[in-house]
Amino acid sequence: MAKAPSKDSPQSIAREVARMILTGVWREGTTLPREIELASRFDVSRASLREALSLLKAKGLIASKQKAGTHVRARFDWNMLDEELLKWTLAALPTQEFAKQILEVRRIVEPEACAICAVRGTDEDFARIERSYRGMDAAGMDRVAYAEPDLQFHRGILIATGNDFLIAFGATVAAALRMSFDLSSTNPGAPRKSLPYHRAVLDEIWARNADGARQAMHKLMDLTEQNIITALSRQNKKDAEDENVRTRRTR
Repeated sequence: MAKAPSKDSPQSIAREVARMILTGVWREGTTLPREIELASRFDVSRASLREALSLLKAKGLIASKQKAGTHVRARFDWNMLDEELLKWTLAALPTQEFAKQILEVRRIVEPEACAICAVRGTDEDFARIERSYRGMDAAGMDRVAYAEPDLQFHRGILIATGNDFLIAFGATVAAALRMSFDLSSTNPGAPRKSLPYHRAVLDEIWARNADGARQAMHKLMDLTEQNIITALSRQNKKDAEDENVRTRRTR
């Protein structure tokens, strides 16, 4: 097992600074405290801090100007498809908002990717997607075992498009896709219920029916959205009940 980065590691410092930006403690346009103040605030070396700030500059979160200091860049400059930044965003944002945003992106990308896949994909590509489907089927009601072949099913479609940007999309947002899959599969029986929808996508791809593949993926996205809404509603209800219990105990 890989060791967790130390508090003084550039990655840990960058994650903490990013958290403060993502949660609005430091808003767009805000000038960050001076380097010496930041190092003192996080109790880290200035060398590690400088490296952390360089990481954040590469991700588009901050920029520096001579004599003006370091400031938070406008949100549209952030590289939200950076894998590390996605993970930090997932940890910092409310789950409901993050789920909504990633589902919107999936709806834009995946149905069209299915259509392209059906036209351009090779039989070898389709067989790879089929193997992922069979892995999902073999997982039965075990949603943990179901998750990895589910991810590979969707990434396999993107790979089969032969479009380097779509392929990179699948690799980059793997963490976000996992969260989306995990949420949608927490409902009782959800993995088995989604299996026929995946089969329909696969059948249309094998038939090289671009429009049919597109529509089948839209239906799968509809089911995913409903599962996520139900899962979040149940979680919110549980959180409210837990808060009521804590409140009664403190009285």
